Formats: sequence, C-alpha cells, structure tokens
Amino acid sequence: MTTTVTLSVLDQFGGTKLLSPERIRWVQPSPLPSKPLDVAFKEALAMPIGAKPFEGEKCWSPAIIVSDYTRKYSPFVSRLISMIEPKTDDIKIIFAGGTHVPSDPDFIEKVLGEDVYKRYQKSIRVSATKNPASKYEWIGITARGTPVELNKELFDRDLLISTLNVQPHYFAGYEGGSKALLPGCSGLKTITTNHGYVIGNPNCRELVIKGNPTREDMNEVPGILKEFMKIEHRILDFVLNQDGSMVKAAYGDPNMAHQELAEKFSRRAHATTAAPSPLVLTVADGPTGRNLYQALKAAAFASNLAVPDHQPKSTVMLLASLEDGVGGDAFKLEMETYGRMEPAKVIDDLKKRAKLGKVTEASQKPNRLALDDAKTDFVVVSPKAPGAVEELLGKTRIRFFRTIDDALGSLDRRLYEREVAVMPHGSSTVPTTG
Repeated sequence: MTTTVTLSVLDQFGGTKLLSPERIRWVQPSPLPSKPLDVAFKEALAMPIGAKPFEGEKCWSPAIIVSDYTRKYSPFVSRLISMIEPKTDDIKIIFAGGTHVPSDPDFIEKVLGEDVYKRYQKSIRVSATKNPASKYEWIGITARGTPVELNKELFDRDLLISTLNVQPHYFAGYEGGSKALLPGCSGLKTITTNHGYVIGNPNCRELVIKGNPTREDMNEVPGILKEFMKIEHRILDFVLNQDGSMVKAAYGDPNMAHQELAEKFSRRAHATTAAPSPLVLTVADGPTGRNLYQALKAAAFASNLAVPDHQPKSTVMLLASLEDGVGGDAFKLEMETYGRMEPAKVIDDLKKRAKLGKVTEASQKPNRLALDDAKTDFVVVSPKAPGAVEELLGKTRIRFFRTIDDALGSLDRRLYEREVAVMPHGSSTVPTTG
C-alpha cells in the first residue's frame, strides 16, 4: 500500500491538515504468500487435522455453519455444498449470530450466491438470541460450570462443518474454531456465563489461547456435543491477508485445526512488532466498523501501542463509519452504567456481577476499556455516525468528534508533534512492542 493510497483512508474521516505525511508511521503486517481459493480448499481437505478425511465422515444430515454480517464471510460455502451433495441433499445452512441482530435475506444471498440461495432457501436458519425463531436446549455443562444450551436446529444433524475467518479477537484470542458454537449457536445464558470469565482477567485478550479461560471454555463445547448428542463438529476455517487474499485453509478438529491456523498463520498475518506511540490512529475497517460495539475491538488492539505513564497521557483515536449506530441495547446500558466510573470501580462492580451471574453479553466492553485506561485515553472520530452514537459517548469518558482535525485540535500537541502511529486495518492488526 503506497503512502498516497493509505492517506486516502484518513480522507474518509475528514483528512488531516495537522499531521504531515512524514510524521505518520504506518503500522500493518507484511502480507503472507497467497493462493487461489480452489488450491486452499483442496489442500485443506487433502490434509485433515485431528480428524478422518471427509470421505470417511458420517454425513447423512449435515449442516454448514457460517458467520453473520459482523465478520468476513467464508468463500467456501458453495464448494462445501458441491462436496457434500454426492452423499446427501439434506443440508442445512446456519448463520451463527450469537447475540447479534439476525442476518437479513440480502446478506444471506450475498454470502451464498444466487444459485445456492434459491436451491437451499427452505433449509437456511439464522441462530441468534434476538431471533424469535431460535430455540435453545441444554445438553451439558463445561468444566468451569457453563451451562451449554445450543440451538435446537443443530440436533437433527450428524455432522457440523463451520467455516469462519481466523483473525485476532480481543478477548477470545482468535475468531473461528469452536466460536461457531459458542457464542455463534448458543443461548444467552451460555454466552453470558462464558463471557463472564473475561472480567478482570488480563489473559482474556487477543492472540492468547492457552490460559485464556473464555477460549478454553468455548473449546469444550464440541466435545460435549459429541458426547451427549453424538454430533461431530469439523471446521473449514481460513486465514486472509489484510487485502482479502487467501493465505491458508484447514479442515478438521475444531480445536486442533483452529490452533494450527491461529498460531502458524493468523499470528503472522495479523500481528506486527512496532514501536510505542503516544498517539495512535486506528481504522475499524470492514464489517467491524459499522457499529460502535464492534469497532471498539480496533481500539483495544491499538492500545497495545500506547506509551505507559506518558505525560500527557497517551491517546488512541478510533476512526470508524459507525453507520449502523451503537450496536445493541445491552452494550448501550453497560456504557451508560460504567462510562464515567473510575476504572478500578468498574472492574470491582463487574466482578461482583459475574459472581452473581448477572453480567451481560456486552460486559466485556467496559471491562477492557477499564483495563486499558491506565495507559491510554480513547477518542472516537466518525463523520457520519448517527446522533445516538454521539449521545451515548457524551455519557462516557470517551470523547467524540466528526473529523480527525477536530479531534487533534482538542489534544495536547505534544502527543503528535513528532510522530503518530496509524493502523489502516485496525480491526485485524495486533501491534506488539517486543
């Protein structure tokens, strides 16, 4: 990406007359070698990880699980269907939405393509706690005590194949793998209990799998599903470069194949070593930039570059379209409750709620903001965000502006008088400082 093209990213947010190009340090990983989709698909199926080859799978009533509109969707759905159809035409397609607003028909058709959408329209399901049609049933309990309630649409299947993008996630370590089931196809009680392990725990963060209680809890669900319901779960997950090109796909066990992709490919494609900076501008690009709830992930990643104990205090400036607004009533209530509270009190109160089982699916947002508060302030810039975003942030410690220069004008010039770090793909970039 050239400097001219990269600067156009900032132009979407009002541009900047206060930062000269020579003072901007672009922070983004170098792309990994890419390959055609057909090659990646065939390689993945030819070398299953922790599972038998697909040809040996019991597959009389399978389901393909794909991500919702908040994620980069899989390019492999039509290939999976073509692979399965010689065995059976009883195929369900399930859009895993967790606690998100259900995916709409236009998005579903875009993911599947017109032909697949028309052929399988009666077999498409949307799993989301906000979807009245989604019904959940208890099947077991994890070692940490999480009640596992999954969408009943899974239970007449013998094989689940989820296909998700593996990139860093701000408290589950990485997207993909068993996240297709928890939170993707789980009930609200399961999701809130699992997400409660995040509270006050610094191990629940991007790039961390081992020792991350939230991720380890998620990873138990496929085993519980197999033990109690005799349903197998496989993944065909994948890693993309930031330009969207295919790096690697893997088929197999939802934990083993996922860990292979996460640690050997996603970490290299999405993490990069960079020097700290007192001011970091990060762009919540792609689907994660559409609402504040999702966009704050990019701010969490960017906080890794903040200079601890800097005077004046380091600042992360989040740039996002926020065209879909705030992003859920639970998140709105959490931010209104904790937005102006001192960080230590936020963590203490959330811990008390977690012990009582009273956290929500959005409690991890104020938790992460509180953990990062010691080293950085946060600013949001969005020229076209609905008024509801500005109104909500007005009740928090996060300041809101319509242009980059308006935001810069409110800051101490010492934050940007020398050099500023800019992350043009902030939603999928994890900077590390050593």
